[in-house]
This record gives sequence, C-alpha cells and structure tokens, in this order.
Amino acid sequence: MKRLYSAMILTIAVLTGFGSANADIRIKSRQSMGGQTYDNLTMIKGKRQRSEMMDGAMVNITQCDLRRAIQLNPAAKTFVVSEFGDIDPVSPNANARAVSRPEVKGGKVVTTIDVKDTGERKQMFGMQARRLIITMDTRSSPEACNKTSSRMEIDGWYTDLTVGFDCDPKLSPTRTAPRAASGGCVDQYEMKQTGSGKRGYPLYEKTTMFDENGRETMSMVNEVVELSKASLDAGLFDVPEGYREVKDVSEMYAASLPQISSTGGPDLTSGAAMPLPNLNSKNGSETPAKKEGAVRIGLVGVKVTAVGPGIEAGDLSEAIKNTLLEYLRVPDVEVVVLEGKLPSAIDAEASSKECDLILYTTAAHKKGGGGGFGGMFGSALGSTIARTGIGHTGSVAGNIAGQIITQAVVSAATVSSQMKAKDEITLEIRLNRAAGQQAAAKQFKARAKADGENILTPIIEQAAQTIIDAIGR
Repeated sequence: MKRLYSAMILTIAVLTGFGSANADIRIKSRQSMGGQTYDNLTMIKGKRQRSEMMDGAMVNITQCDLRRAIQLNPAAKTFVVSEFGDIDPVSPNANARAVSRPEVKGGKVVTTIDVKDTGERKQMFGMQARRLIITMDTRSSPEACNKTSSRMEIDGWYTDLTVGFDCDPKLSPTRTAPRAASGGCVDQYEMKQTGSGKRGYPLYEKTTMFDENGRETMSMVNEVVELSKASLDAGLFDVPEGYREVKDVSEMYAASLPQISSTGGPDLTSGAAMPLPNLNSKNGSETPAKKEGAVRIGLVGVKVTAVGPGIEAGDLSEAIKNTLLEYLRVPDVEVVVLEGKLPSAIDAEASSKECDLILYTTAAHKKGGGGGFGGMFGSALGSTIARTGIGHTGSVAGNIAGQIITQAVVSAATVSSQMKAKDEITLEIRLNRAAGQQAAAKQFKARAKADGENILTPIIEQAAQTIIDAIGR
C-alpha cells in the first residue's frame, strides 16, 4: 500500500512544471479533514524548498542544487537523506536495493491519471487561476501481490506561479521499477496520463477518495490562505545543528515511537508513530468554543490490541479514527480529538474542551483461520509518515499533492484492501458521559469473505449510528 501511493505521488510530481524567478516565496496553506483543521507552510528560496506539515511536526527540505531531499523529525532531532538517484526508475540497481529476498513475480498495478480543464477562470491572489478536475484510478491485475481498486478525484484551482523551483527529476511518467511486497512478491507499477489540462500550483484543492464500490471514504480540502514574497534565511533550507542522520524513515521516527511496555509490546493507544499536534483548531493549539446547542464528543486515540500479518497497527488506528470522524459529521454534533492517555488526563482534557461525552474505541485484527497475531512494532511506525517522504522529488505542486494524498489514504477502505479472506476485525466502543455514566457500549465484528473486502467501513458505520442513537436518548 505504501509503495502504490508513493508511485502516485511521484507521478503527480512529474506532471508538474513551473517557470523561473529569483524572489523568495512563503506560502501558507490550510488543510481540513474530518472536522479537523491544521496549517502547512512552504518556503522557497532559489533551488531549495522547505515544507512544514501538520504545524511543523513533519519537515521536508528539497535541495535541487544538490539533487537530494531531506526529511526531518523535529521531535527526535533526526533526519534522513534521499538522493534523487535513489528513486530513479531506470537505475539497474534500484530494485536490488529495495529487495533483499528472492523475488516472486506478481502482477501489474495500473494508475490512470486524467486531467480535465473545465474552462472556468477566476482571480486568486492577483493571479488568474483555472479550474481542473483530476481523477486517479488505480486497478491491479488478479495475480498482483498488492490487490487494489480505488479512485481519487481532485477538484481544484491552479495558477502558473513562477517560483524558480524545478528540480527536473527526469523520471519516466509511464512506468516505474518493480517493487517487492512482503514475501518478496514483486508487482509492476504502470502510470498513464490522459486529458489535456495543464496543471500548475494548487491554490485550492478538494480531494475525495472512493472505495472499490464507488462509495466515498475520505475527503480533504487544501487551500492557500497566504502567499507572499519575503527574504528568507538560507539556514532554513539545510539540516539544523544538533540533528543526527539515520539510514531510513523507520529509524528516523523510532525515537518518537512509544516505549516498550512491561508486557513486551508497544503502547499503541494512539496509533501514531510520532507526537502529533492538536489538530482541533486552525492554529493547532486551541479548540474553538462549542456552538450553542451542540453536543461535543471527545474522541480518545483508538487503541489497537492486536494485528495479524499484512495490517499495520498505526494504519488501523488512523483508519478507524478518520472514518469515525467522517460518519459523526452530523448537525449539532461536534467531535474533538483528545490527546491524553491516562484516565485522569483524558478527563481533564475533555473538561477543558467542553466535551459532553468521551468516546473510547478499541480494535483488533485477527488473521483468517486462527493462529497467533504478528508482532507489528517494527512496522507500526505510522505509514502516514512513511508515505510522506517518498516522492518528494522537487516539484512544488507535486509535494503539495503528495501531502494531500498522504493524509487522505489512511482510510477504512485502504486498510481493508490489505486483508485476506477469513480475516476478522473486532471493534469495541464505549461512550461515557462527562459525569462518568456510561451512555453506550457495544462490540462489532466482521469477517472477510474474500481478499481485499472492505469489512471495516460497515462496522464503523454501525458504531457511529450507535453513538448518534445514544446521544438522542
């Protein structure tokens, strides 16, 4: 799943180009998803770019002059360097570096990107913007290792912003190198482009993800809120002093992962691989006042108690949280994410955020046919973060699009696509009133009848309905 969407991000990056200018540029954009809003910042100076995502929790620096991209983890003060040559699809050694076990031939995964110009135009930030509808359909052949069937649509406004930042990665837009899935199975990824629309810098984009049945699973809005020219310090575009270089993304975020518990496993209560900022407000630090007459629910981080092979604990946690936020988006109901872990901290945070109810959610994935659960500490570093760094090839719009895809793909449908026949999901919810009384408690189970069946979305929908019904009582 990581490799598939990384390939998508690469493709979008390749399809974009810009003019040249020497002025430094500072761009602030705002992303909204599932009732949560947070800010991103992009700064461009000559042949270098710095992107701060999720209010600075993740930082990417692209140095076109040195032909490399750098990812920073400010929380752990670690960084990893990716030379542009490392992602060259025509390099004879590229696949050898990525695969360390015998290869098994898989199938083909084809992504078709269509860019349609609607003909609509308007002025934005003093520039003419054009409206484009971009669709991305991905289908795998029956024998593919990573089976997928998904569709993404981007409805956005784009302009010819001349920023002078163009790494010219010279990557092929039609085919990428084979990538190995677990067990050494290798799929061939192929990219196609249709449509004559001309992309540019995205000033506004609404991205919607659909599952294999055409049902909407996730939506996100990304819009530029500030765009200005300013003289920027060159030091912003290099590795800060005191940071330690590591060999890969996994090691970079290892210091931010929860510590091993006394039982020998990680504390995966939040499902996140790094400390995330408060995403409940526009500035990332304050929660808006509750609207009059609204019922506010405090959503505690989804706790994952077990996962089988093929599923990552971080993905499962994020997918349930994101999908719950979507289904609980109903009139007169507000949902805020609580960051506390201990009961006392959760109660105090819920009180400070004016929560009427507190929602606890626990999930478990069981491998089909019984057997033990796979240890996921090594891979539960949060695929959201892992995806962000790949495809950061130097295209400004490509990187922004990559950020949107990164946040949107962790949905119930994408996690379900990794499940096998007879895999089982158990979801438990407990809804408490602020005074401590239990308002609802229920367990939901589902078993996949076939590989890739979306069994997660239906039980989350049932859970959301149970919550809404309890509010009405």
